[in-house]
Amino acid sequence: MKNVDYLESYKDYLTEEEKSKGTIDGYTADVKDFIKFIGKDIKDIKRTDVTMYKEHLRARKLKTLSINRKLVGIKQFIDFVNERFELTISARVKQEKVQKQYSLKDEELLTENDYERLIDATLNNADIRAKALFETMYYSGMRISEALQLRIDHVESEKKIIEDIKGKGGKYRPIFISEKLLVSLKDYLEVRTQPFSSTTKALFVGERGPITRQTAHTLIKKYAELAGIELTKAHVHNLRHLFGIRLASKGVPIQDIAKFMGHTSIEVTKIYLEKPQSHYANLIDQL
Repeated sequence: MKNVDYLESYKDYLTEEEKSKGTIDGYTADVKDFIKFIGKDIKDIKRTDVTMYKEHLRARKLKTLSINRKLVGIKQFIDFVNERFELTISARVKQEKVQKQYSLKDEELLTENDYERLIDATLNNADIRAKALFETMYYSGMRISEALQLRIDHVESEKKIIEDIKGKGGKYRPIFISEKLLVSLKDYLEVRTQPFSSTTKALFVGERGPITRQTAHTLIKKYAELAGIELTKAHVHNLRHLFGIRLASKGVPIQDIAKFMGHTSIEVTKIYLEKPQSHYANLIDQL
């Protein structure tokens, strides 16, 4: 078998395991990059190849977390081909050590003022769809992949708890819909007249059908620029972060925040209880 055949089998395996499209695309892209770098048949992979690849990633100025994310996919790929095709690749893929930090970088996050300006920009452009999409993440903490799974019937039935949307890792989790968000989604539904809107159950649609993650990212970049917001902050995931920060600021217990955010570990949720990094930078200057 050729490398491309092993990679295709790995992709099929991830699909069988019901991994999300983002995970499948990310893992396969990382493995492709690794195979291209080593330039040899995967059956001949050595530990030194992995070491050189890690050095290559560092030379590209990738952050440790990004390097480790790539290594996860590569390790799973090697484990997969060893088991499925009875190969004997002995290369050990070891992640880089990193001290866990629970502080958000506030210079990279949207503020409440940023959010208000973002919504004003959508209103000035009469873009009810973009407004509803941004408010979906702001009022519910949904991931963008979850928000794009919303359907017309979710709104028409006025459900306050949605339980048939897949979250991270392909797992279902309860998503809670506030009255404010429901009003926003109903407003959008009234003007949802785009082509294909009658042939798909997806709530957020465009001229070619259901909108994609890329469309969502393009929209927030567009309105951030119109609102005079730094584009480094213009990521739809930051709307989810803002939801978590707001919960913490209101004194919501950490276990409840984890429930709203869909976290399986409270350790992940701690990021919203910690002060931003600027707090510690200012504090050290006062010593």
